[in-house]
Amino acid sequence: MSVRKSPITALVLSVIVPGLGQIFNEEKKKGLVIFASCLGLALLTYWFSGFNKFSIALALILLWSSAIVDAFKVANASGRPAEFYYRRPYVVAMLLLVGPLAFPLLWQSPQFSRFARWTWTVIVVTAALMFVVTPYLMSWLIKHGAGYVIGCNNGDLENFMRIS
Repeated sequence: MSVRKSPITALVLSVIVPGLGQIFNEEKKKGLVIFASCLGLALLTYWFSGFNKFSIALALILLWSSAIVDAFKVANASGRPAEFYYRRPYVVAMLLLVGPLAFPLLWQSPQFSRFARWTWTVIVVTAALMFVVTPYLMSWLIKHGAGYVIGCNNGDLENFMRIS
C-alpha cells in the first residue's frame, strides 16, 4: 500500500456502510467480514425481542463503531494495520470480551498458529452457543419435567418459580 489513504474518507465511508472504510484501505477481507457481521447482527436485532434484541443491537453498535475507528487509524498509519491489534494479549482479551466479533483480529494476526486459531475459534463458538442455548434449555426443562430431576413434581416447581 504505497499510496497514502485519507483518514477522513475512510472514516466517512465506514460510517455510511460498515466495512467500506476497510475496503477503501485495501483490507478487502476485513471489510467484507465486518459488513457480513453487521448485516447478521442487524437481521438478528430485527428477529429477536426483549433483552436479546437490546444485547444484539448493542453488539452491532460496538462492532460498527470499532470498525469506524479501525478504518480511521489504519488510513492514518499509511494503510498499515496497527500492530497492537494483532498482539496475543489484545486478541485474547477481545475474544473473551466480545466473542466471535473478534474473529477478524484472530485470523489476521500473524502471532497465532493455524492450530491456535482453530482452537480459539472452537472455544469461542462453543461458549457463544452455550450463552444462546442455555435460556431455551432451562425454559424447556422447567416446562417438561425438570422437577423430576430435582425431586419434586412440576406443580411444586412451577409454584416455586412463581414465588421466586
